[in-house]
Amino acid sequence: MSAAIHGVLEKIHAQAQAISGSTNVFPHNAVKNESKGASFSDALLNSINEINKTQQTSKQQTQDWMSGKSDIGLNDVMLSMQKSSVAFTFGVQLRNKMVSAYQEIMSTPV
Repeated sequence: MSAAIHGVLEKIHAQAQAISGSTNVFPHNAVKNESKGASFSDALLNSINEINKTQQTSKQQTQDWMSGKSDIGLNDVMLSMQKSSVAFTFGVQLRNKMVSAYQEIMSTPV
């Protein structure tokens, strides 16, 4: 994996971990386990799955709060929604960087 992509993933992971606390939105070990056979596509798939899981949790908490469950507070719902939004934004930014890098590689003369 190139140093630039690795650096971007490191920054995304650090920001995601700072925002989400204990929730790993972009699992750091999936990127560093190249020697164990983990590929970039596996790391990307794991990241997308984690983003999806964060969104599903947010959706479920919102539905539970709206249905009147007493064990869920509005602050928990809002925090969960914000985590989901930030994770999705990072995922979109990562996708945009990857598309840009792909386009740059494809336009390079051989």
